[in-house]
Amino acid sequence: MELAWMQVLCDILRCGGLPGKENGHQPPLFFAADDLEYQAVFPAERLGMGAFRIALESIYNCIHSSPLEYTSFGKPNPFVFKNAESILTKLVTHKCQVKETMMGEKCAFSTIYMIGDNPKVDINGAKKVGHPWFSILTRTGVFRGKDNHEQYPADLVVDTVEEAIDFILKKECT
Repeated sequence: MELAWMQVLCDILRCGGLPGKENGHQPPLFFAADDLEYQAVFPAERLGMGAFRIALESIYNCIHSSPLEYTSFGKPNPFVFKNAESILTKLVTHKCQVKETMMGEKCAFSTIYMIGDNPKVDINGAKKVGHPWFSILTRTGVFRGKDNHEQYPADLVVDTVEEAIDFILKKECT
């Protein structure tokens, strides 16, 4: 199997951005997501960006004296959820009375619902952020379990996204 693309990436990261130079400071590296798996049309889970990061990190760390440095902005990074909350708050500020959270931050919502099918990223991320996030795990993709996920339990588990939305509407509209 040809790994020329991985070699080029390691060369770029190892030499400061210009392959062929002596070893230099690693340039910044960012990942948009860290999902190991995701569900697509194919009947089994597919490897995601997290798998690529693991492969690159493993190889890089074996051939370089310093570990690979990177920033991941995707779920379950709390930054993603806080950013979404901030944007939603800005969108509704002119229509709703804005409350302050326990940490003194402004929040227009008593609850923000995270509906997801991947416990490791969707539910884990919502749980890391905490209030006002409420996690709903669906059995529509990566997660197919009968009971709640053991390591990353959701606030609610349902079979479909439609059931999740029905729950939210009943809770919020009564």
